[in-house]
Amino acid sequence: MGQALDSGLMRDLGEAKGALARHGIVIIRAIETELEPAIIAGAKSSMASSPGRLGKMDDEELDEFSEALRKTALESADELKELYVRLLAKLGTESVPVLAKELEGIGQLFRWDRIRESVGLINAKLAEKGFGPVILEGPGDLSEGFELELEQRWPPAFERFSALVDKAIEKLTETGVAPEKPQSQKRAKKSRPKE
Repeated sequence: MGQALDSGLMRDLGEAKGALARHGIVIIRAIETELEPAIIAGAKSSMASSPGRLGKMDDEELDEFSEALRKTALESADELKELYVRLLAKLGTESVPVLAKELEGIGQLFRWDRIRESVGLINAKLAEKGFGPVILEGPGDLSEGFELELEQRWPPAFERFSALVDKAIEKLTETGVAPEKPQSQKRAKKSRPKE
């Protein structure tokens, strides 16, 4: 399919894909190393804010509960990391129409709202014992570096790559190599807010 695209566009697509993958890898590494400690810190804070309930647990029960929370936080972080690895792997395809289809899902999931959802299992365990939920306010709760990557570096890299994929689809459509985008994708593109 690349034969229908000029070499300049192919080069730009390759560079933009590489940049997006690099930012994605940094995000994945941060999730791998920083999400679990942030969740555990939130859980400890939640428990400490309810000293009456905490006092009703003996040392053995507290140790078992703390270990269960740690394992759950690690499992949540691992599941999210694996999801993001699978999503980034989809960037490896050379098919521009396939890339265009995958980008919507990637754009929806590489967001703070999705990362924040990883506290769900921990919150269920805390609620069982009468403790309040872990609330991660924003990416800065993991680290400043993660916040910078997720909010300032990933979005422009994603927008650049998406725009180049759209341009490539238009070129392929003009040459009759790719079908036109479905109407839903056209509308989504028009409604995308400009920065």
